[in-house]
This record gives sequence, C-alpha cells and structure tokens, in this order.
Amino acid sequence: MRKLGMAVLLVLLALPGALAQSCLAEVKARGLNVGTSPDYPPFEFLDSANKIVGFDIDLVNLLARELGIKVNWVTQSFDGLIPALLAKKIDVVAAGLTITEERKKSVDFSRPYISGPNVIITRKDTPGIRKLEDLAGKRVAVQIGSAQEKIAQGVKGAIVKSYNLYTEAALAVQTRQADALIVHRSVGRAFIQQYPDLQVVAELNSVDTGLAFRKECVDLRQAVDVAMEKLERSGKLEELVARWFK
Repeated sequence: MRKLGMAVLLVLLALPGALAQSCLAEVKARGLNVGTSPDYPPFEFLDSANKIVGFDIDLVNLLARELGIKVNWVTQSFDGLIPALLAKKIDVVAAGLTITEERKKSVDFSRPYISGPNVIITRKDTPGIRKLEDLAGKRVAVQIGSAQEKIAQGVKGAIVKSYNLYTEAALAVQTRQADALIVHRSVGRAFIQQYPDLQVVAELNSVDTGLAFRKECVDLRQAVDVAMEKLERSGKLEELVARWFK
C-alpha cells in the first residue's frame, strides 16, 4: 500500500507539469487562438477596410513570429474574453487587458508591456469634474467587465452606464448621454482625436497591461515572456509603442 500510495502521489505531482507542457506544443501544431475585442484604439480596432489593427495585433504577431507559431484571431465582446479563455475556446487574451488582483485569481498574465494611468474624460463644456469624487451624481460611461467599470462602481453616488463597446461609451459622452468616461490614457487620446469636443480632466491610478493565459499553460506564458523580453532588448517593442502611442 505504501508503494501504491507513492506511485499515485508521483502521478499527481506530475500532472500539472504535463498539462503545462501540452499548451505550447498544441498551439505550435494548430496555431495560437487569440481573443480580442476590436473597439479599444489604439490597442485594437477596425480600420476603414474592417480589418483588425492596433498595438496588440502587431505585438502578438511579432511574438508569434519569434515563436514560430501561426495566429488565429477570434473577436467577441470584451466581457466574454476571459470566460472564453477559461473554456479553452481561445489560448490568449490580447485586448488591452489591465492586470488586476481579481483577474489574477482566475488567469495568469504575461510580463506587462504597457503601463500608464486611467483618466477621466468629459466634454469641454461639462463643468465641475476634476477628480474621481466629482463623479458622484454623474453618469459615468465605461465598458462592461472592464477594470474601469470597477473604478466607477467604487464611486459613491456615481451613475454607472456600462456599454458593450468602449467606442459606444465614448460616443455617449460626445452626445451628452453620459457626463464622463473612465478609460486608459492611451485609449482616451485616441477618442479625443476622434471627438475634439472631449478632454482629459483628471489622471487616476497607473495600471499595467498584459496578455492573459490559462493558469495551466505555464510553458506557453513563459515562452511568450521570453519572446517579449527579446523584443524589448532588440528595441522592437519600443518601436511598436512609438508607432501606436504617439
């Protein structure tokens, strides 16, 4: 019984490693299924030809080339991306995803590739909003399932309006259906270029952005981290940042 018990223990101890080692081999064989929600410029969005473009798209393509893996892009609503990852419908989430402690409970993240603050955006003719607490009693536009939605929900008295797409949230502020928008600064700049009536009125907490993986896919995440480190050392990541985050 002692020998049998030890054998079972060894098998159980080996299982996580076996599962982890299977992820990289599997995606090399069939391609890397990457989930995104193309409504978050400049991370990912649709161009005039309805093609998915953006920083995350270029980054993943560079990483995949480094690893010798084909990329298959899968688009869906932002709030469904992590559930799709956990259901093994996709292998990676690349969607300007903020790294949070809550998300770390269910998924693992790559090394951060972008850091920067969230911001509050209003119309230029909207008075009285200069800090987070000023959103009390105001209609705050955010995306469903986003880290910014959590921030808005934490403001006592704020009227949180959650949209399927961040493009819809920005349009709501532009058309006065909402008073303010909470979004990553880089994305906020893109919306201000699109809607000159909008402005940044406050910077909030700085956040890190990364790719998300299932927890059992340790080898895939580690391989991506190594490839990303190579991009950093070569200067290619800096070139990509300069291209998309002017």
